[in-house]
Amino acid sequence: MAGVRFEWNNQGFRDILQSEGVRELVLEQANAIAQRATANIPEPSEGYTASAKKNPSRWVAGVITTDEASIRAESENKALSRAVN
Repeated sequence: MAGVRFEWNNQGFRDILQSEGVRELVLEQANAIAQRATANIPEPSEGYTASAKKNPSRWVAGVITTDEASIRAESENKALSRAVN
């Protein structure tokens, strides 16, 4: 049986991970998490917000608190932590 040799195109992977399509995908997921977390806040609040940032190797997204109510909701009820599936 003949062996198969794979040569990875690392630049190709980086190009994909840094593409606009990947930015849209990670931001879409972060927005969904932010919406679920905001729904878990028991008092009026601006909620959580999502953003995406390009690192040297890929796009990453995050969700952050926007006001004291969202900070309190995470501290007391784990609103954001529960929204991450």
